[in-house]
Amino acid sequence: MYLKQIRASNFRAFGDGIASPVLDWELSPGLNILVGENDAGKTAVVDAIRHVLWTTSYEFVRLFETDFHIDGAKRATSLFIEATLADLSPDQEAAVLEWLTHEADGTRSLILHLQARWIPPQDSKRGRVDAVTRAGRGGVGLEIGSAVRELVRATYLRPLRDAEAELQPGRQSRLSQILGAHKSIGGQEKNDFVVATPKEVPKNLVGLMAFAQHHLGEHEVIKGVEKDINDNYLNKFAFAGDALSSRIQIASELALQPILEKFELSLLPSTGIHPDERCARGLGYNNALFMATELVLLRDGEELALLLVEEPEAHLHPQLQERVQRLLEQSATTPEEGKRRVQVVMTTHSPSLAASADIASMTLVHRAQLYSLAHDKTKLKKSDYEFLRRFIDATKANMFFARGVAIVEGPAEALLLPALAEACDRSFSRHGVSVVNVSNVGLYHYARILQRADEAVKVPIPVACLTDRDVVPDVANDFVVKSGEKKRFESDYSEAEVKALVKAKEDRAQGGNTVVCVSDCWTFEYDLALFGCAELMFKAIHLAKLAESKGERLDEEDEVKAMAVAHDEWEALKAAGHSDEKLASVVYQPLQEKDASKAVAAQYAAHLVATGQYGKGEDLFKRLPPYVQRALAHLTGKGAAA
Repeated sequence: MYLKQIRASNFRAFGDGIASPVLDWELSPGLNILVGENDAGKTAVVDAIRHVLWTTSYEFVRLFETDFHIDGAKRATSLFIEATLADLSPDQEAAVLEWLTHEADGTRSLILHLQARWIPPQDSKRGRVDAVTRAGRGGVGLEIGSAVRELVRATYLRPLRDAEAELQPGRQSRLSQILGAHKSIGGQEKNDFVVATPKEVPKNLVGLMAFAQHHLGEHEVIKGVEKDINDNYLNKFAFAGDALSSRIQIASELALQPILEKFELSLLPSTGIHPDERCARGLGYNNALFMATELVLLRDGEELALLLVEEPEAHLHPQLQERVQRLLEQSATTPEEGKRRVQVVMTTHSPSLAASADIASMTLVHRAQLYSLAHDKTKLKKSDYEFLRRFIDATKANMFFARGVAIVEGPAEALLLPALAEACDRSFSRHGVSVVNVSNVGLYHYARILQRADEAVKVPIPVACLTDRDVVPDVANDFVVKSGEKKRFESDYSEAEVKALVKAKEDRAQGGNTVVCVSDCWTFEYDLALFGCAELMFKAIHLAKLAESKGERLDEEDEVKAMAVAHDEWEALKAAGHSDEKLASVVYQPLQEKDASKAVAAQYAAHLVATGQYGKGEDLFKRLPPYVQRALAHLTGKGAAA
């Protein structure tokens, strides 16, 4: 049995489907990862599941006024949450037979429909929430009974949990619940201690407790304290004819549950410390221990094997995050032989965790809308998923938490583009834009992640892919070698062929809210120099060239001297009377000939842009290449000022 679908209307961020989207999410039987920015609706999805299914920790879950969706100043007065559970085993179906729904395809599912009503305060009466959970789609069936409740509870690990406290002894402790539900606990409630043969060690837990209690009670220290209390104090409180006596014991009753509630689970000390010594361990490893313990119960139990975990990365360093994610994925996909599969629903804000996961297991949550990234839901091909699983890393996985994504093909764009956007009053930071540098490999794989298979649906996250046209201007033929019959230079193409080349690049990755911005002439740096940033690029490349010759970054004194030389050379270059194209090619030549690093030049250019001496605001924006203007406008929603 697994949770196949969760639906909700008017619950928190989810509306009625008119002014705001409803929740309607189909889950996989394995791993389901909810990604997206803060306040997008991820926790609301998890809480919707908790409200309708309840949890194995028997926490008190109830609805409040604030759980009802509000639009402007108007709050909804009714909501519903509906969970559909599928693939029940014959034994599970038999246990909940009267609550089952018979589907059109001949299968049977268990549907729990929670209907709630908010009654505002009136006169002297306080406001309240009335709720009832019934079976069947739309809640047309019987009210849910205890047999169903005990079968379908989910296991929930809250964010920023205190794992160490969860594993401490105590009444109804989580560890006692896990131990009590373990498959090997059967028969342990029998007291097999025989007083007539007190030295014989019992096999059962209750018997062992009786054995320990008996022998501790016979210990001279315990007996001495008992006698002191009884003879010297307690008996003196007794009235004539009465007797007061006490006994020191471990447990007041020899039953299994009180025994289990005395257990605690903790990590052994780290290497080099004796295992019997008490030693506090970090929050991260205690969280890993807590998750491992819950997985044992989910793996071996008979009920719904559903783990809800918010932010499993809490307190974990990136490498441990990856290990935990791999374990959850393994439990949800390929468990050990003879063990059942655990369905996992988790939320995360960790790029490290997202980078190590299969994109097909993710669902992007954006402004209360859910977009599954599973196979057949996006424009990604099978080979795309395989490629991304190998090559996506934490810096690229930032895209799953962004409000806009700039996909670039090199470090120059990754370093300089955010600086240009900031100087043009189109800050990537302010607009939540993430830059993904694919390093000349796989731009088209990444471009299709946020494109839907259903072209009528658009993910409202702008994506701009910046790529070079790679058609060399004829003015650069004195330092760019022509290679055989291969078309490379501007004169090799007709105007129609250039348009077809650009269109082919665009069509390969464009769609939905993703645009492909092809450079207007050649490369990012050349086009910047051509359209109005020639002085900026000339001086940045001059600094990078000098740094390359010295084999290190320039110190402050070197930079001052280099800038003075660059200024004089720039003035001489301007006075030479070159055309704009020739001037741009002269500026770009050191990069083409590898006399300077593109990345280092971009670093210097970003530094120079930040000074404001090379333009800012709309003045700078208008001097950027048109394809860069288009990308910035798409990503930030701010085009050129009228």
